[in-house]
Formats: sequence, C-alpha cells, structure tokens
Amino acid sequence: MATLDNQIRWSNLPLGLDRYLFINSKQSHGNMSTQLTGNTCYFQVYLFAVLCKVGKPFISKNRNVIELLDVDLLEEATVRISLFLLTFFLEPESRICRPLTNSNFILDFHRYEQSQYYRAFVRYLEGKGIQVPTYDAQYEGVMGYFAMVKALHGYDKFTLEGATASTPNSKSLQYIQSTDGASWKLCHGDYYKYRAANLMFGCNAGAMLGMSSFSEFNAWRKNQLLPFHASLQDKVEDLAKECFIANDVFI
Repeated sequence: MATLDNQIRWSNLPLGLDRYLFINSKQSHGNMSTQLTGNTCYFQVYLFAVLCKVGKPFISKNRNVIELLDVDLLEEATVRISLFLLTFFLEPESRICRPLTNSNFILDFHRYEQSQYYRAFVRYLEGKGIQVPTYDAQYEGVMGYFAMVKALHGYDKFTLEGATASTPNSKSLQYIQSTDGASWKLCHGDYYKYRAANLMFGCNAGAMLGMSSFSEFNAWRKNQLLPFHASLQDKVEDLAKECFIANDVFI
C-alpha cells in the first residue's frame, strides 16, 4: 500500500518464497494458496494465520516483497499440519482416538479420495519425501472402537416432576448487555435464544474472555451480526461499490 497526494493506492507484494510450503501457490510460490472447494474459506484463514504466526512476515527494505523471518519453521509447521489432519481420528503412536459420533463419518468416509484437500496433503508430503499415513486405517480404527465400546454415551435418568430452574422462554430472543456469562450465551449452547443488545457489545474484551477456540469466535461473530444484518446489508453494498470505483480510479 502506498500513499499519493493524501490518497491510498494499493499494490500487490509477492511472498519471498522459493519453494512450495502449502500455504502458498504450488505454481507460483510468491502467491498465497487459494481455497480448493467452495466451503473452505475458514481453512484459508487458518493457513494465513499460520503464515503470520509461524513465518513472521515483514516487508523488505526495498518494499517490493514480503519476506519471512522463519521459512524453515513454517515448512515444519505445514508438514505437521498435513500429518495431523491425515491422522486426526486415530493416532496409533500416541494412542489417541477421536471417535466423532457424527454419522457422516460412517456414511461418507469412503469418499475421501475425491477430496481435493486429501490429494493436496498427500502430494505435499510426497514432495517432501515423507511417508504418507494410510488413511483407510483411520476408518478401520474408529469403527473398531465403535464395535468394542458398543454404547458411546450414557444418560442420567430424569423425570418431569419437581421444581425446575426458571429460564427465559426459548422461543423469544433475550438481548443481553452484561458481560457476565456473555460468551456462553452468545457462542455456546444457548446462542439460539440470546443476542447482543447493541453492535459494539461484540467488541467488549470482558465479554470475550470466556472464548477458547476459533469455532467459538466464529459463532460469536455470526451471532453478533445477526440482529443487524438488515441494517448493515445496504451499507456494505454501498461500501463495495465505492471500493470498486476507487479501484478503477487508482489502477
């Protein structure tokens, strides 16, 4: 980005990479990778975060390239990410099993060879000369676990008698403006019946302290915008039009 006569002019800077590290393009190492499917934008955000956190990018002195402070560590991280995702459900060496009870695992696992990301991870590891885990073993291990334990969950007995705690009507939205329990209400199990009282509440650091993962932040972000979607839609569309006009002016 450069300034000219108190105005902003955007310019593209390539990454200073001379090899493929999964976060960048295999065909053009200086470009970021792009999502391989239509619903993996969050994974691309994750890869960008890895680039920033691990690679530690900075603009070169001549301001024409984005250099990385630790390319070797970034390469190690992307290899470990690839291995982790290919052994996510079952890690035999560490004896870790993540038996997700979503039925899609049983029904759709066999389609993994059609996944573009599966092929991308395999090719990346093969290009590094690293042995690729046998992915079929993931399904066999988890199904073996299911067969062994039989019942995956147990439930306590309950009755409809006796006093119950007073809770808001789940069919009506409750608008909150207190930070007490806000993270649980807006990004956990109760998100469907709570909304922030105003748009700026979502920027309250005290209210966000209870979040512990990106998925919770994502739920918080969506919940925060839901009540204001209608009023923001026109403003966002107008802003997009202004950006396109500015882009035509400065290119």
